[in-house]
Amino acid sequence: MAIKLAFSTVACPDWTIEKVAQQAAEMGYQGVELRTLGPGGGALACDPATSDPAKTRDALKAHNIEPVCLSTSLLLAPRDATATKQAYFQTRSAMELAAAIGCPAVRVYGLDSQAGENRQNMIKRIAHQAQTLMDFATDKGVQLLLENAGSLAVAKEWWWLLNVVDHPMIGLSWNVANAAAAGEPSSVSIPTLNSRIRLIKLKDTEVGQGSGFVPLGQGTVGIEQCVKRLLGIGYEGYISVEWDRLWLPSLAPAEEYLPDAHTRLKGWLDAVAEAEEKGRVAAEKAAAKLAPKPQAKKAG
Repeated sequence: MAIKLAFSTVACPDWTIEKVAQQAAEMGYQGVELRTLGPGGGALACDPATSDPAKTRDALKAHNIEPVCLSTSLLLAPRDATATKQAYFQTRSAMELAAAIGCPAVRVYGLDSQAGENRQNMIKRIAHQAQTLMDFATDKGVQLLLENAGSLAVAKEWWWLLNVVDHPMIGLSWNVANAAAAGEPSSVSIPTLNSRIRLIKLKDTEVGQGSGFVPLGQGTVGIEQCVKRLLGIGYEGYISVEWDRLWLPSLAPAEEYLPDAHTRLKGWLDAVAEAEEKGRVAAEKAAAKLAPKPQAKKAG
């Protein structure tokens, strides 16, 4: 299985789910990351929480587009016990919705840190809440993906947290730009986390450039290097392109940005694959030259 490409529907808040599926197929993407604002959300025309799950499932299936992840705004371990209990049931509801759509994962964030809270205690709070959901995740066949953000943006603490939970139904939605903003390049994050990464989120930024968001490879996040690192660890999941037009409507339309992002990503993936194939062929030729040649039999 090779790396597959998807985009988050934050790029196209005014598209219906039918248009999302159609455009994804025409642009060459294999999947979409479905953003949801919850049952009361109205800012996304394709929000699965405001429609019949069968409609979302069938629209994607009609164009052979996979639902990659149902991405929520939920905090798994908020500041107080009442909010934490509510988050537990909201996450379960998101998992039920994902299962109805045929989506293999739900994305949540970690927590609101409390003033002066020990970082180990923060991680333990998230881990405990995640553990309470693992049986339900297994029953529904929906993974729980935690995304790095805010004060928990780099690899070391997430590696430790997933070791604590230690369950196949939990993993990471790794936001490369968030890690880079915290000073950690993909050359550190990706080898450290390795198979714990179940989804890669890509966007590129450049300080001082208007909104800060720029085409992939033109900013400071190190997108091309990230792609090479993913291939280096044998990553076989999805890369999801993020273009935050839901929050920043002044950004270029999805019709302009997403095809360019696909072309850039596919170009880097193909270039690495071509280089590896040339290396393999060269190695085989070198081995053939060094191999002992069969001795001719002497007559008589």
